[in-house]
Amino acid sequence: MTDIKTIMACVDLSDYSPMTLGYTLGLAQQGDIKVTICSVIPLREVTPVFMTGTIYHCREDTTEYLEDLKENRKAEINALINKLIMERCPQFSSKIDIRVSTGHPADAILDMIERINPDLVVMANKGRSNLSNFMFGSAAEYVFRYCTTPLLSVRDKNVFKRMASGKATPEAGKIRTVMAAVDFSPWSPDILAKAGWVAKISGAKLHAFNCISTQEISWVKSHYIPENAFDLEQFLQKEKQRRHDLLADQIKAAGLDRIEGIDISIDSGVPHEQILSTSQDIGADILVLGPRGRSRSARFTLGSTIEKIFRHSPVPVLRLGPDIIH
Repeated sequence: MTDIKTIMACVDLSDYSPMTLGYTLGLAQQGDIKVTICSVIPLREVTPVFMTGTIYHCREDTTEYLEDLKENRKAEINALINKLIMERCPQFSSKIDIRVSTGHPADAILDMIERINPDLVVMANKGRSNLSNFMFGSAAEYVFRYCTTPLLSVRDKNVFKRMASGKATPEAGKIRTVMAAVDFSPWSPDILAKAGWVAKISGAKLHAFNCISTQEISWVKSHYIPENAFDLEQFLQKEKQRRHDLLADQIKAAGLDRIEGIDISIDSGVPHEQILSTSQDIGADILVLGPRGRSRSARFTLGSTIEKIFRHSPVPVLRLGPDIIH
């Protein structure tokens, strides 16, 4: 589960591409990991040429034009990564592969993920449009929603929160604290394992968190016997201790108890609100989530905890792939 041999970075040469590559190289430099950089030329950039060729008998060879477009895109990516490599990771000069394709960005990215079969996909939460509030259904959200591979959605918290002055360029931040959001679903051991891997290679602290949801509390209260004898404060005190001990056992079983600076916290409330609030309180630099929660629905749904965290988290979100449970 934690053995990562290939990382696929999705770039579109927007202001977010250096940040995406920064996180990718930062993770890959800690081991013998191959990096594949993928870029998609949107159809809107090539369709007018093909339409012109069909309407007018122009001299432009559309096939040759497309190949030139791909080569130019590769040259631009090379120029970008060469600067980053020379500055940060000179050992990667022979470990990077560049792939360029055309099509609808989201579909083309998912197709490349299927063909390349990486162990981890890294992409920004925004692209060339640079929308301050990206629209539901954007390429980033579509890939996050349907990708079956562990995916790291990166974002700069200062730019995300509009804390940066002027037109600041998003930058890859240093990972000092990794937060694993665990709900004791079948994916919990893998969430801890992946969070532990990120913490180890980054030299970061690990914080494991669980939320007792308001729905769980309501269910217990409605089934409590005898009726009208439910003591919320007493219940939360005992339940928090029980979950703390259970989480500590899972951390030990995953072999993560040897990591220095492990913290465990249990809270109650609306899960996505408590996860985002806790991540801010502890200064988390990355959130690690399962592919879905206890409902085990095939895809995360509109309004789900994972979808809300993806949209509103100011720090990178690492979502595991659903194929870790068979």
